[in-house]
Amino acid sequence: MSSLIDLFKEALFYPTKDYKALLIFGLIFIIADLQSIFRSWHINVNPSMIAICGFITFIFYFVIQGYLLSALRETINSSDEIPSLSILSNFMDGLQLLVVKIVYYILPTIFVLFVGWASGTFSSLMKIVRLVGRDVVNTTVNATAMAHSVPHEYYVALFNGLMITGAVAFILYILFELLTEIAKCRLAKYNEMGEALKIKEVFADIKTIGVGRFIVWYLALVIITLLFAFIIRFVSAIPYVGILIAFLIGTPFIALFGARALGNLYNNVDKDV
Repeated sequence: MSSLIDLFKEALFYPTKDYKALLIFGLIFIIADLQSIFRSWHINVNPSMIAICGFITFIFYFVIQGYLLSALRETINSSDEIPSLSILSNFMDGLQLLVVKIVYYILPTIFVLFVGWASGTFSSLMKIVRLVGRDVVNTTVNATAMAHSVPHEYYVALFNGLMITGAVAFILYILFELLTEIAKCRLAKYNEMGEALKIKEVFADIKTIGVGRFIVWYLALVIITLLFAFIIRFVSAIPYVGILIAFLIGTPFIALFGARALGNLYNNVDKDV
């Protein structure tokens, strides 16, 4: 079993194995976020153009996710090749991945909503909204007076509820994010949503990888990704060309690195078992 350092090192070099594929993937990112480029270049666009860009972003989101799934699949299949772009195939893979994510996040979302209700977060919020709404009718009452009209205990109850609900949400969503990562691997490996939704098998895969190893890998991935994101943010501040460099090279590099790192983690253990 290779060390996590070796797995990450290999993943860092992976996007540079085919610069043409990297740049083509980068063009997809540019097309998918034209609005950001227009804003960076201080180009004003009309509502119709904004709607068109929004639709393009929606479509190419699935293409990007599907392409990364194909990169993950190539890694799990022990291939060093960066996959070719296939708009339709990648789009369909992206749709499948979205369904898997929705299924995995339904349970924590329902539980968080329940905690929000049980902790009194929603009721406290509604009480505050009703009181403020009543004062809004009176146009002579300013914002400060509205805030002071709400009993202090309502704010305390809302704060306490938000703290409890937020803590539960943070823990649950991190947990299910980890589960989704392995479910994504199973989707890539078997190319079947049914396999990705076998929660028992997902837990078995995590056990095989090692819970501690998986958590350390995830934390390291987050740290490395944040460092790259900081660099890309700095580069994108360069007038006009910076954002093109960020989308054409930086963002696809990070995305492919993440997919390769995940595939390396899953595949390295899978081969040893």
